[in-house]
Amino acid sequence: MAVPPRRVLGATADLGGAGGIPAAAARGSSWIWVVLVLALCHAAAVASFQVLSVLVGPLKAALSLTDVQYSLMQGLAVAIFASLLGIPAATVADRGNRRLIVLVGVAAWSLATVGCALAQTFGELFTARMFVGLGEVFLYPAALSMIADVAPPGRLSSAIGAFGCGGPMGAALALMGGGWLVRAGDRFSTALPGLEPWRLVFLLCGAFGVIAGILLLTVSEPDHRASRESGPAGIHAALRHILQNWRVFAGVSGGMLALSFCVYATASWLPAMLVRDHGMSYGSAGATTGAAALGGGALGAWVSGLLSDRVESAGRRDGSLQVAVGVAGAFVVAIPAAVLVSSWWGTVASVWVGYTLLGMPTVLGGTALQQISPPRMRAQVMALQVLLVNLLALSLGPLTVAVLSEHVFGSARAVGYGLALTVGAGALAAAGAFLLSRKAFCGYRNAADLERCG
Repeated sequence: MAVPPRRVLGATADLGGAGGIPAAAARGSSWIWVVLVLALCHAAAVASFQVLSVLVGPLKAALSLTDVQYSLMQGLAVAIFASLLGIPAATVADRGNRRLIVLVGVAAWSLATVGCALAQTFGELFTARMFVGLGEVFLYPAALSMIADVAPPGRLSSAIGAFGCGGPMGAALALMGGGWLVRAGDRFSTALPGLEPWRLVFLLCGAFGVIAGILLLTVSEPDHRASRESGPAGIHAALRHILQNWRVFAGVSGGMLALSFCVYATASWLPAMLVRDHGMSYGSAGATTGAAALGGGALGAWVSGLLSDRVESAGRRDGSLQVAVGVAGAFVVAIPAAVLVSSWWGTVASVWVGYTLLGMPTVLGGTALQQISPPRMRAQVMALQVLLVNLLALSLGPLTVAVLSEHVFGSARAVGYGLALTVGAGALAAAGAFLLSRKAFCGYRNAADLERCG
């Protein structure tokens, strides 16, 4: 049987592999279930990471933590194992069973989250958080590779947008649920003596991951387009591809790193800013940011995918980058406004806009990097990006806010000013990188299309 001509990257092939999801089915509705289950796994991973944001006060009281120690657990701890294991996991994903890679990640971060609930010291909690970092590096590259193989033609950004909705949903569950449990601490202390509310929050996040893992067992490994593509593979081939196209990768990857810097700084410190700068309780701050993450964040992830596909359908090859420039500009306005606006309604509106933006870089970055990566190395390119995000954005975003507030502004109550300055600088850098790389991005995609049609 002859293999049909290759399509534009992100389209589904015409033939299904043994044991995989055939393209004909993918054009029906079975691809939707794959995306939904992966989105649920995404929600569980983000919940395990994000829940620390509403536990700053209880953790500092229980374990005698400083702001810098908290920022290290929110950033550096999560990045350590992610940096070591992300590329090997992606290499396996590009050559073998991606669903299995995701399943291993789900099990790892769920057990690690339970370990957070059992921690008695800063060192024990830091160690448990290291394993939570396996979530993103095992999930994100393999999941996007799966989605690119099952998404119907012209729906790649929308499918990644649906997957991206899982992140805000997980953040909302962690912030709203965690904030409510902390606020109702006395009630749970009576019903569950010896179990502090913050420990219960971690246990419930771990249970959420277990449920996501069980549902993942209902998904089959999709037909792997990379298995039919000739040419070199492996991490060395991925690095050569990036170096050969360094102009486009420098702009896209650098811009997404800068946006991720904004995302992690905001996600880590915005709830605490509402408490310290605006006088909210941790319960109220969790409810406010959780509602914003659920409503605004999920909407933002979905809309960014739709907008990118819409611009693409109008003949603009840089749709994802155009939308990303707009997102960077909105960051410059929304986060400083959440800090500086004094009225309650103005603050809440700014928080909603801010959380609407948080889910967008995952979608736009995932789409843009898929569009400039051959199928045989998609997961590895994404793993390299995740590695950079963990080493730079995740480690430095939360830490920069803490250092600015404690050592530059000289007060823990100045966390809002540190957050506004951090996000403003990161967003401006992102917009500049995207604008400078648009021409190279379009040129690469046009050349790739000509090569496939030749």
